[in-house]
Amino acid sequence: MSRTRFRHCFSDMPIVGTAGHVDHGKSTLVKALTGRDPDRWAEEKRRGLTIDLGFAWTDIKGIDVGFVDVPGHERFIKNMLAGVGAIDCALLVVAADSGWMPQTEEHAAVLDLLNVEFGVIALTRIDLVDNDTIELATLEIMEETEGTVLERWPVVPVSPVTGVGMDDLRQHLAAAISNPAGPSDGPLRMWVDRSFTVSGAGVIVTGTIAHGSISTGDEIEILPRGGHDTVRGLHHHDEASDHVDRGSRTAVNLQSTRLASVGRGDLLCSPGSINVSDAMFALLQPARSFEEIPGRGAFHFHVGTAHSPATIRQLFGDGSYLINLSEPVPITMGDRFILRDSGRQAVVGGGQVLEPSAGYRPTEDQLALLATVVDSPPDDKADALLSVRGTSDLKLLAQASGGGSPSIGPTAGSMVLSPARAAAVLEDVTKIVAEYHTLHPLRPGIPKAELATRIGVSLGFVDVTVEAASAISESNGFVHNVDFVNELPPDAMAEWAGAKVVLEQSFDVPRMSAIELGDETIHALIRSGDLVKIAPDLVFTSGQLAEIQSRLNDLPDGFSVSEFKDTFGMTRRQAVPMLEWLDKSGWTKRVGDGRTVRPQR
Repeated sequence: MSRTRFRHCFSDMPIVGTAGHVDHGKSTLVKALTGRDPDRWAEEKRRGLTIDLGFAWTDIKGIDVGFVDVPGHERFIKNMLAGVGAIDCALLVVAADSGWMPQTEEHAAVLDLLNVEFGVIALTRIDLVDNDTIELATLEIMEETEGTVLERWPVVPVSPVTGVGMDDLRQHLAAAISNPAGPSDGPLRMWVDRSFTVSGAGVIVTGTIAHGSISTGDEIEILPRGGHDTVRGLHHHDEASDHVDRGSRTAVNLQSTRLASVGRGDLLCSPGSINVSDAMFALLQPARSFEEIPGRGAFHFHVGTAHSPATIRQLFGDGSYLINLSEPVPITMGDRFILRDSGRQAVVGGGQVLEPSAGYRPTEDQLALLATVVDSPPDDKADALLSVRGTSDLKLLAQASGGGSPSIGPTAGSMVLSPARAAAVLEDVTKIVAEYHTLHPLRPGIPKAELATRIGVSLGFVDVTVEAASAISESNGFVHNVDFVNELPPDAMAEWAGAKVVLEQSFDVPRMSAIELGDETIHALIRSGDLVKIAPDLVFTSGQLAEIQSRLNDLPDGFSVSEFKDTFGMTRRQAVPMLEWLDKSGWTKRVGDGRTVRPQR
């Protein structure tokens, strides 16, 4: 891979994935279409069959087209599944002299479950059979594809050897790939299907860009293994590039990653744009050769080029399942996957991810809501996920929805509440505040931190809720009803008047716990300033404190604790805490064993 500055820029290029039974002529057909041999490995040459993914490209009716040639042998089904994860169009190959075969069926089931809408069926080797056989083989294909997404695909008889039907095939492929691909904006997602090293360049990974785009100098994240790297260079169909868009076969030169740290099954993505998960809720439907998903099996979950052993559990009768994986994979809402049973050696089903993070138990209605937007734009997915989750981090919502941002619900910092959750929080706040006023009528309201803890939301959401509420307010960190007045009732006022007279008879006040007032009354008087708390068990009235402050200048400069307590008739129990309080309040300053009075402005 060249280190020179790349000058080319490539935009969307449709990718055609081949499929079909082993030895039905897929690679031969791709070579006839492109002039390039997709069988790359010596073992494939020796054995005459595709073992791993092959790649080729050409111009078809003025359109640059890439081909991913996948293996047809049952033993290499993992490689086949790795090749069909990011295609725009499929080319199903059926040999006229063999007809519909086991791997034809399995590949067709995969294409149907992945909902590959656009494709062409090539009936190959027509040079080896007569017209009647061609007609019968065509009818068989139409019968086998009935009721699947493939039934809309044209069936084109061809012979790569003689060239018969090849122009017709190109016409149908051009029509199939003319359908617009998805947008190139949004976060990057490229599943890695190959990784190798090039002398002087380092690690190279290849794949098809499923979402977004990639440029030299970009920072990328490698999942699920983790780690970040910088794009050192790009190649697209043997040409250097500085930018490649969605739908393009791309070779990416990584700047610092080692070969052992990246390989097939990894995902190159925009940093922080997608999370990995080993448990998800999904819609799962059986392959057409199965009436229902088997209850047990040695299941493997395939998405992109990744796969993992999996266990499944049906949730409701609508095809919703909880899927747990042995190995985490990068996943978002709407991603399509295949479920294969290695024991049965068959694809048993496939579907779409509804909720990539199965950290809660959804209701049937909630999963039904997610199912209605599973193919919608990311913002709609974010709205639906928020409605189901109730509370979410905005970054997690974006990761789960493919870059979406919710249009509903209040936010506080990085968190957002669904409208239903916000209404429930407001209801809880209203109820808890009212109960608190009843239990503690002399307090200014419930502390905001305590309220947040009791409801289970952040302080920010308490602020948002109070701000939106007309009957609730906050003052100095306390949440209360707007019409709440925490004044002492008449009986408490009478008790306080009597206690005040006793307290102000001298500065030799009793301990706070010995004052004949209730705790709630004492704390209400402290909050109102009628009592001033000097130490944990010591209070003076505001009048006493004002008198002490006014008489400080009568004391000699450098007065001692003894002089202070004698002047005011206190015991040491009261004098020492009072002097420490005066020091902290800026009225006095301690110098050695004595104190001086600070001038007051």
